[in-house]
Amino acid sequence: MKVRVASAGTGKTSALVRRYLELIASGTPLRRIAGVTFTHKAADELRVRVGLAIAEVLQNGRYQGYELLPKDRRAFEEAQRELPGAILSTIHSFMAHCLRLSAPLLHLDPDFVVLGEWEARALFEEEWKTLCYLARDPAHPFYGRDLEAWEEPLLYLFGRRSLAETFEPAQGEANAEFLEVYKAVYGAYQARLGAALLPLAELEQKALELVRHPGALERVQERVKVLLVDEYQDVNPLQGAFFGALRRAGLAVEVVGDPKQSIYAFRNADVEVFRQALQEGERLPPLQKTYRHSRVLVRFLNRLTQHLAEQGRGFGPEEAPPVEGVRPEQGRLEVHWVVGERPLEALRAYEAWVLAERLRALSVEVPFSQMAVLVRAYGSVPFLERAFQTTGVPYVLLQGRGYYERVEVRDLYHALKAALDPRGLSLAAFLRSPFGQPEEGGLRPLTLSEVEGLLRSSDPLQALGQRFPSIHRRLLRIGEEIRNRAPLEALQFLLRAPLIGGRAYQDFLEPRARENVDALLFYFAPRPPVSLEGLLERLEHLSHQADAGDVPQSGEGVQVLTVHRAKGLEWRLVAVFDLGRGLDRREAPLYLGGRDLQGERLVQRLALPETPLFEEYKARARRLEEEESLRLFYVAASRARDVLVLTGSVNPTRRVEGWAGVLEEMGLGHQSRPYDQSSFCLRTWPFQEVELEPPPAPPKRPSPSPWAERRFGFEPFPPIFSPSAYKRLEAEPLPLPDPAEGEEPLGGARAVGTLVHYAIGQNWHPGRPDEMANLEAQEVMFPYDPEEREAIMAEVRELLVRYHALLGEALPWPRDEDYAEFAVALPIGSTIWQGVIDRLYRVGERWYLEDYKTDHELQPERYHFQLGLYLEAVRRAWGLEPEVRLVYLRFGQVLTLDKSLLEAALKAIRP
Repeated sequence: MKVRVASAGTGKTSALVRRYLELIASGTPLRRIAGVTFTHKAADELRVRVGLAIAEVLQNGRYQGYELLPKDRRAFEEAQRELPGAILSTIHSFMAHCLRLSAPLLHLDPDFVVLGEWEARALFEEEWKTLCYLARDPAHPFYGRDLEAWEEPLLYLFGRRSLAETFEPAQGEANAEFLEVYKAVYGAYQARLGAALLPLAELEQKALELVRHPGALERVQERVKVLLVDEYQDVNPLQGAFFGALRRAGLAVEVVGDPKQSIYAFRNADVEVFRQALQEGERLPPLQKTYRHSRVLVRFLNRLTQHLAEQGRGFGPEEAPPVEGVRPEQGRLEVHWVVGERPLEALRAYEAWVLAERLRALSVEVPFSQMAVLVRAYGSVPFLERAFQTTGVPYVLLQGRGYYERVEVRDLYHALKAALDPRGLSLAAFLRSPFGQPEEGGLRPLTLSEVEGLLRSSDPLQALGQRFPSIHRRLLRIGEEIRNRAPLEALQFLLRAPLIGGRAYQDFLEPRARENVDALLFYFAPRPPVSLEGLLERLEHLSHQADAGDVPQSGEGVQVLTVHRAKGLEWRLVAVFDLGRGLDRREAPLYLGGRDLQGERLVQRLALPETPLFEEYKARARRLEEEESLRLFYVAASRARDVLVLTGSVNPTRRVEGWAGVLEEMGLGHQSRPYDQSSFCLRTWPFQEVELEPPPAPPKRPSPSPWAERRFGFEPFPPIFSPSAYKRLEAEPLPLPDPAEGEEPLGGARAVGTLVHYAIGQNWHPGRPDEMANLEAQEVMFPYDPEEREAIMAEVRELLVRYHALLGEALPWPRDEDYAEFAVALPIGSTIWQGVIDRLYRVGERWYLEDYKTDHELQPERYHFQLGLYLEAVRRAWGLEPEVRLVYLRFGQVLTLDKSLLEAALKAIRP
């Protein structure tokens, strides 16, 4: 395995694209190169970049130092043709591609579906609840155990299953008992998945099965010759084991990444996978020229990485090579400290104001739209929002986390649940939401004491009707309405109906919250639940999907987002806010120890609280969290191109920790000498009370336009319709329907009708064997066995014989003009009617419009509307007056239809 370290801004993607060009020139077809990365966005970008590079090479003969040799042109032309089908995807998509190549060998359905993690968790929870229910039986092996107490550690371990193939208990009886339960639930969960469902972690485990199966591995080796992996610092242990096995099998694997940017432990990424590759693989020269950073920022980042690497905090020296800047711009670094013996909450409020004022001053050189403020956690955002609103700094809050736990989303959940069952927590939440505002005496929120009084009564619903009848009526109406509506319509009703003093729920929301609830409707629209219970269950499961973000705001202004969301992005000016915020010290329900190999399988041990190794594993986890926190600081600081502004709050009576502590160690702390020159500023701000204005009230809604309440009425027919579909609506189907007109087939009737009409349209004769053989080979015959096909063809030949017997007698032949299968489209009112005339032809000065029927009964009135439509279309388009006839092939009869009857049938449907 070839490994390359690429620091932030050093042109990692450009180097990867150049490697593609080198491989193509060396004779490796693009279809045999797989390029994989961490996100869909990065994979799409890589595909675009590779395509542009190939096009530039073919057009100009060069690309960023690569020179095209004449002998290689054909290889690049072939690569350009192969680009749409080339493997440039995420790691999981590549794994799925490999598994589909040999799915039956691995007992998989080739059309397996990849599930999201939240869906996998929901299935696991269902199996957990099922086990708890079954364990109530005295005959169950887990009877008598306090299973409910293990729910949190079970879900925690389930979320970490990409860290190892197998979990084993550390010392302690509780660990063994817990793992026994986990394996029982996980086994039921795997059985539930079957061969057709694969969540991401199970996809990884199946990929490891693949590389241990000689036949399946051979299929991958036939398809892929070179594997290029980007962002390798973000892979998890199972992914790393998969890539390592491919390398050992002889596949050329090249990886690139930056251990200093490994910040996704919450997604099970493990920087040790990259470090192992560095130790065992062929180390390529690191990329050491940064094309992103100004000169001042290059010096700062080199000093930061050197300081941390020397102490082995977050990364080592070999993972942090110094970089050289190529941009001539000087740039600027600012460090601002707010100091005071006050609670950090108060200090952060002033710190946000300081930052807002600095951004206002710097906006003379850098537009607000090219600035970003990065935070470690969204708990820091409210301070920024208030400061920006007070100082008039425009800002845009980018996607956060916890969308399905937003108040406006949970309001809708509890309103639905309370309307179905007005008891408990959901009723309390309903009463505290805008839905719970009484109309008596004007709309106002209920107080906590009023809600408590209602819930403590023996019959809360009756008490609600006595004390607040308007809320009671509202709740009953919601219950009545949603029971009579589809789930998606019920959501729309809750949002849009004027239920609260003549106002809708959405009228009580700020613009951002309205965007969120509108997004909820868009989420469910493509896949609406079949029942209200299903809707509630899905909303509850989605509330556990912590990585789901609320709707990003649009507009121009300073972008506010977390460091994790900023990964891979850059701005001219970046501010890192709240450097004094420490790590989240909440204790996990269990901790995992070191990972090792048992045979070929990755194994990791676990320890629950109060077991011998719990504290040791906990200390290890805390150390890893601290190291990742320092890498997160590097990622935040390296997002800036020209200007980096760092701000933090410090209480001198407390120990300085977190990122603020790192800067203090570097001589850039709050006690350092103040400095202010063109390229560097360090300043300490003694705490001051600043009055930050509350968020402005939403603007008053304008009066609706006069037409806003108008509704479009239902049209009698769809925008595009056919006479055969109309015939199905107006009458019972024929004993043997006419399949050429679209009725449901009965047995081989559809095949008979289709083949007869096709043969007539082609002027084929039943006495010509080659034409009949061609007819029998049509796709409509594929579902039938040989005996059925023989019977169908016998009937088709008989009908064609009768048709040809009519030619020259009842059906004129030869013809001067002849149009078979003549398509027509006729607009009538709001509907365009589409159909096909079987035959329209001219003999002398006379025109004929004919329709061929294979019916077993003579009932021409069934086709009056259809033929009236065709007659009208011919009249409008060509100004003709053809004779309209029905040709009943089974009876050998030709019936001429009265045009007045056709016109009457057509007139009956006109609007």
